[in-house]
Amino acid sequence: MSKKFLYNGSILTMDDKKREVESVLIENSKIVFCGDYEKGLNLIDENTEKIDLNGRTLLPGFNDSHLHLFNYSLSQYKVNLFDMISITDIKNELKSFRENEELKVFGDWIVGFGWNHIYFEDKKLPSKEDIDGIIDDRPVFLSRACGHICLVNSKALELAGIDKDTEDPKGGRIDRDPNTGEPTGILRENALYLVYDKIPMLEDINKVKELIYIGIKKANEVGLTSIQTDDFSHVKFYTQIIDAYKLLKEEGNLNARINLQMLLKDTDKLKEFLKLDIKTGDGDANLRFGPLKILADGSLGSRTAALEEPYSDDESTYGVLIYKDEEIYEVLKMAHTNGLQLAVHAIGDRCMNQILDIYAKLTKEYPKEDPRYRIIHAQIASSEIFNRFKTLDVIADVQPIFMKTDMYMAEERVGNDRLKTSYAWKTMMDKGIHLSGSSDCPIEPFDPILGIYSVVTRKDLKENPKGGWNSNECLDIYDALKLYTTNSAYSTYEENIKGKIEEGMLADLVILSDDIMKIEEESIKDIRVDMTMLGGKVVFER
Repeated sequence: MSKKFLYNGSILTMDDKKREVESVLIENSKIVFCGDYEKGLNLIDENTEKIDLNGRTLLPGFNDSHLHLFNYSLSQYKVNLFDMISITDIKNELKSFRENEELKVFGDWIVGFGWNHIYFEDKKLPSKEDIDGIIDDRPVFLSRACGHICLVNSKALELAGIDKDTEDPKGGRIDRDPNTGEPTGILRENALYLVYDKIPMLEDINKVKELIYIGIKKANEVGLTSIQTDDFSHVKFYTQIIDAYKLLKEEGNLNARINLQMLLKDTDKLKEFLKLDIKTGDGDANLRFGPLKILADGSLGSRTAALEEPYSDDESTYGVLIYKDEEIYEVLKMAHTNGLQLAVHAIGDRCMNQILDIYAKLTKEYPKEDPRYRIIHAQIASSEIFNRFKTLDVIADVQPIFMKTDMYMAEERVGNDRLKTSYAWKTMMDKGIHLSGSSDCPIEPFDPILGIYSVVTRKDLKENPKGGWNSNECLDIYDALKLYTTNSAYSTYEENIKGKIEEGMLADLVILSDDIMKIEEESIKDIRVDMTMLGGKVVFER
């Protein structure tokens, strides 16, 4: 590979000791020099490609610490309900989808995602009757934007064998008509798997591989060079995901560095996986196995995040704690003692306390050097929880882009007092808690620029509210950039090979259209990626 010399721009190294340099030289997939322009110029030859930044920003490639890449690609074959503002909109979209359906990826099932009743005028949950009026001869499964509750039609309930006599599964709830006891079509947490597990999943490894390739290509367009992805639940056999990534790598078509987050929800599935003798860190810089992933509670929007006190707008519920203490302890202990890092989805304070209790117990009973425990989301917290994060050195994988939606319902859900220590990322960072940035795509777009804008301004994409939502928790631009570069690399034990512009580091780089450190904060969201490089190879150019 020929050399590349980048100069004449705002080159942010993300190294606190030397934040900016004048030039960077790449050779053989790595950074071999970063420093003064004149010194760099003396190291190039006639074969060196010169890239004039013309005042633009050069950064380490972006790293999303938690998303669902395969599900993002799969979503092109689903009904997209993100922009729906009424049940009528959902009905019209379903009708249009059926009339124009080209490829049945899910057999006879119609699968959709993204609806959010918070945007409906009456904020009323839809029901099976709403869907039956449009489609009653095929099963329909529509997940809410958060992915923690779904709406299904009567055909889907019938195929899953769910009726008024069906008991709620552990860690889940079937919503029922208060007068008849009949299921309404709304299923929460583990109850949704009663239907989801009936949906035919892709088995064609070439199609799985093709969809992953498409997803990575889109990710490169927004500057992502590293992706920490939870894909196991979206195929029939999780080995298909592993094999598809391996094939892409062997073919030279894996244009992002992949860290697999393995969703294995019980001891039986984990035991089966452990037979493969895979440990966190196995693999190489291109494809590496990451942590065990567990879902321990739900979401705030669906009132299934597990809280210590009742929901402010529904005092009948504390949310859903998916596992009993002893159940989740056994899963996490087995993973921990068999060489897997732990990453647990926990949004509510009750759930975080459950997981922090287990992390403390594992630290005492099965000490391990540098376990880097993780909690994904960590939204509704408390000062005590912050102290426990710091004491146990737990990483929080946070999603700043969630604010554009959550700011309009969070206070209603938890009240003003609890909100003071919720989404409190500056407080957490100031306490020395390690934060990594993610999108949870396809829950939200995986464009890191939107996450950076969100955490810097604490406004939605229409620049509301004026002054920002709980603006005392705004991060400055530099700290926001760290979320998606150095901090996310630390989450996967890879801070010594990527996340900074430094000699010896992988040449994973992104060129932004503007100088992000000088632009107006509200204009950050309008910045575009001009070029993305992986190991010095250009994988996207605008």
